Amino acid sequence: MRGRKLNILLINNYFPPEIGAASHLYYYLAKELIARGHNVKVLTGIPRYNVSRELYESYVSKARSSKHVLNERHGDIEVIRVKLPFVDRKNFIRRGLEHFEIAYKLFYSGSSYVGKPDVSLVYSPPLTLFWTAKKIREKTGAPFVLNVQDLFPQAAIDLGVMKNKLLIRFFRSIERKAYETADLITVHSEKNRAYVENIIQDEEKVIVFENWIDDQEITPGSKDNPFCKRNGLNGKFVVSFAGTLGVSQDIEVIIKAANELKNIRDIVFIIVGDGVRKEQTEKMIKQYSLDNVRVLPTVPLSEYAWVLHSSDVSLATLVESVRTPVVPSKILSIMSAGIPVIATMNLDGDAPELIQRAKCGYVFGAGDYKNLASAILELYSNPELRERLGRNGRKYIEEHLSARKAAERYEQLFYKLIEDRR
Repeated sequence: MRGRKLNILLINNYFPPEIGAASHLYYYLAKELIARGHNVKVLTGIPRYNVSRELYESYVSKARSSKHVLNERHGDIEVIRVKLPFVDRKNFIRRGLEHFEIAYKLFYSGSSYVGKPDVSLVYSPPLTLFWTAKKIREKTGAPFVLNVQDLFPQAAIDLGVMKNKLLIRFFRSIERKAYETADLITVHSEKNRAYVENIIQDEEKVIVFENWIDDQEITPGSKDNPFCKRNGLNGKFVVSFAGTLGVSQDIEVIIKAANELKNIRDIVFIIVGDGVRKEQTEKMIKQYSLDNVRVLPTVPLSEYAWVLHSSDVSLATLVESVRTPVVPSKILSIMSAGIPVIATMNLDGDAPELIQRAKCGYVFGAGDYKNLASAILELYSNPELRERLGRNGRKYIEEHLSARKAAERYEQLFYKLIEDRR
């Protein structure tokens, strides 16, 4: 059994050209699984997240003439795209309903295109995608691994997005059902494992798989690049935040740190991304009358490395109400690019432990803009320290968190799961 070519199905709400952690994570994994000789199909929706409305409409137009399903190739990856709605990210009620719509449509519209997979790997959230994988298992016999990235609904409860007790009870029942239904569950940290095990009381079923990055795509690089030139960043000490401006991200701590350092003209903050907090971010910059902070649009994956190459230090900031032990994927990207990380977040999660273990930067409590500003100033004044922390992060990625190593581990997990199911 081991060593034979597998037919692997990846089920995810997002995939390139969509820009975001979920999209990139499975793209990197798919490439490496194919490099190891396997066939990989991705079941997903048409691009809707962090893409232009024009791109979305172009896919809708194509889908009309193909029964709402598109079959395309992304390099060597076969991608099955199902027509799904373009939902306003600020409309949390509609987004909640969308979770069920996605699960239903991916199965009923897309399952006839997946062939006969040997195994499925499912990205959660949305948690409802477990149902899609379950139905495909019933149809094809393929076991599925539920890859839990965010602890829903707990994360939404902590953020204050979900308050209704009946709704909480409803989603907790779905969460338990998802965990019980999956053949195996992977989580990205020890504290996430403890949380899931506490729900299903099955230690054998939950496995820690730290997240990964394509260390050949995100590498150390020069500031002499098109992004840096286009935005006039040459000769500046650049502090970057790149990613979603969502309810979990603490933008205020960045603005306050920038205010502390506004008299040092060489230090420039760039906030690269979009999301529900973009407007609030721009208002805060005006409120503090800051000319050392720039808000720049989201860049495609092909340009993301340039953002990091243009940076001297990069940030990962979460609001205090994020109490689930999440490890923001941007931390891995920053480490892979060989630049220091500075994070502000609750200190009892797994991300602070990763930064300390890798010796790649600093981490402070959520909202601690004073220490954030002090750490930026220290790195501004000490290029040797910057270089050492950056090297440490890059080394840790190469040795532990590359997409290649993740593909090796998932391959062995898939083989064992298939053997055990026989």
